Amino acid sequence: MIAAKDSVIYTYVTDFTKFNEWSPWLEMEPSTKTMITGSIGQVGATYSWDGKELGSGNFKITNLAPYSAVYEKLTFSTPFKAEADNDLFFEQQGDSTKVTWIYDGENKGIIDKWRGLTLNKMMSKDWERGLQKLKANIEKNKS
Repeated sequence: MIAAKDSVIYTYVTDFTKFNEWSPWLEMEPSTKTMITGSIGQVGATYSWDGKELGSGNFKITNLAPYSAVYEKLTFSTPFKAEADNDLFFEQQGDSTKVTWIYDGENKGIIDKWRGLTLNKMMSKDWERGLQKLKANIEKNKS
């Protein structure tokens, strides 16, 4: 739960220039190179990264439901190739908004299934950290 309107959170999340402020991964490797292409807050906007520890990849906005959902395609290029949906949902509840971050990828073989289970276990704390940072940044900066 974030003490802010869904429109405020939606606008913040769709502005990839702000992602480094709440990314749980850039804390691990601040020297990671990042690049943003496309129009901020629009379908097609892409955030890419390339780091020694974090590997490389990108996420791209594929669909938007203003103030209620952001749909992204997440592509890992290195150290392994994988694709997944990386979506955020916003539900206004009084003066606060419930934010849900969902990562959903397809496991095609036994290696993918093992990697998926391992990745989910490792990354669940990262997603939680990212949501906590998102909450702190928005609540600190709201007017």
